Amino acid sequence: MPKVPAPLTDTKISSSKGKSKEYTLADGKGLHLLIKPSGIKVWEFVFTSPVTKKRRKKSLGNYLKEDNFEDHTKKTEKTEKINFDTLTDLEILKLKSFSLSTARKIRSKLIQLIQSGIDPMEYEKELEQKENANTNGLFQNVMNEWFERQKKILADVTYIRKYSLFESFVLPYFKDKHIKDITKLELIHLLEEKEKTAKETASRLFNYLSNLWSYAVLKDYCEYNYLANINKNDVLVEKRRKNNYEKITDEVIFKELVNKIYNYNGSISIKNALKFVLHIPLRAYNLCFLKWSYIDFEKKILTIPRSEMKVKNHNLTDFQLPLTSEVIKILNDQKAYCTLYTDLKEYVFIGNDNINPINRESPNQALMRMGFTAEKKQSLHSFRGSFRTISEEKQQIHNVDIRIMESILDHQKESKVEQAYKNKINYLELQKPLLTWWSDYIMNLIDIK
Repeated sequence: MPKVPAPLTDTKISSSKGKSKEYTLADGKGLHLLIKPSGIKVWEFVFTSPVTKKRRKKSLGNYLKEDNFEDHTKKTEKTEKINFDTLTDLEILKLKSFSLSTARKIRSKLIQLIQSGIDPMEYEKELEQKENANTNGLFQNVMNEWFERQKKILADVTYIRKYSLFESFVLPYFKDKHIKDITKLELIHLLEEKEKTAKETASRLFNYLSNLWSYAVLKDYCEYNYLANINKNDVLVEKRRKNNYEKITDEVIFKELVNKIYNYNGSISIKNALKFVLHIPLRAYNLCFLKWSYIDFEKKILTIPRSEMKVKNHNLTDFQLPLTSEVIKILNDQKAYCTLYTDLKEYVFIGNDNINPINRESPNQALMRMGFTAEKKQSLHSFRGSFRTISEEKQQIHNVDIRIMESILDHQKESKVEQAYKNKINYLELQKPLLTWWSDYIMNLIDIK
């Protein structure tokens, strides 16, 4: 029969000093104390895995003479008295320092696991994974993890708007909850509350939440995506009507708009942005985030990367437009303003800090101050409609095909399959006559001072 070691005592342990090589003091039943050359004493447990049938060794923690357990969650030298019986299995397995009597209690627990067919080391890994999943599964953590992925696929302005919606509206509801504990009724209530104040936003939020929950199911943070099997129209009862943007097409009112913009006494950047969009009908985002690197002054061409456009189909070429002499003049005026107090920065239409672009709402607010509300309503996006309608109405004058108008607005009516096989026509030369006519038309509306 194998020799049974005499049980250890605190006296024997305390008198054991470090030697030139590591050595062990056995307490029996797989428990021993490793003495390192430095004098540090570490509890170890040797066992045969009931799963692999192989010998394994698990390091437990340092020896302490007193029965004071160091709380594994605190990064401090201070030890704290803890009741062994109140600790979870993972907390027991993560104890950093403990006494001989506690080491024996831990050994007994490990032996019980082995007798139940559980490998203690694999059991600890499983407990850690569950704890991490529980922490990562908190709604705020899941949301932030999902948004890290969203950041890679969304345009900056879309990402900011989407994250702000969650931060200001969704997070207050679910901040301290685990995503698996959020019920279907809570999600529906959230959407119904948003629908009361913003129907379009509520509709988008339904899609956002469904995508977030699908991700959470994929990562095992929860089991069900409740919204995946719910008809959006059953939750958001109000019918949503898609309205066209109001726009000025009456020539008398449009002339008033042109004159008020050219005589605007507010921010130089806002004035030049409005003058620019009169001549070059970009979308609001593309106008406000226009960069100097997109402008070729020598060739008089604007080139915006396809990835920055609303239609991001990689089969399409970058968006290009010719720039008229008046537009070049507007850009030169803006460049002179931008370099008045500092070097030229990235964006064309800079805000008050002379670095970041103007806010998308600032031009709209300027239009309201000019009196363009109610029956004379005009927003930043409306300039596209004004250009499209007036150009079409006066087609007999400029004699330019409607498809050229559509190319200037970057309207892509073909399906994705059709776009993939579409002949990538360079419309630049065809667009010049129309944009030149349009600039001349605008300039002829300005009253001579």
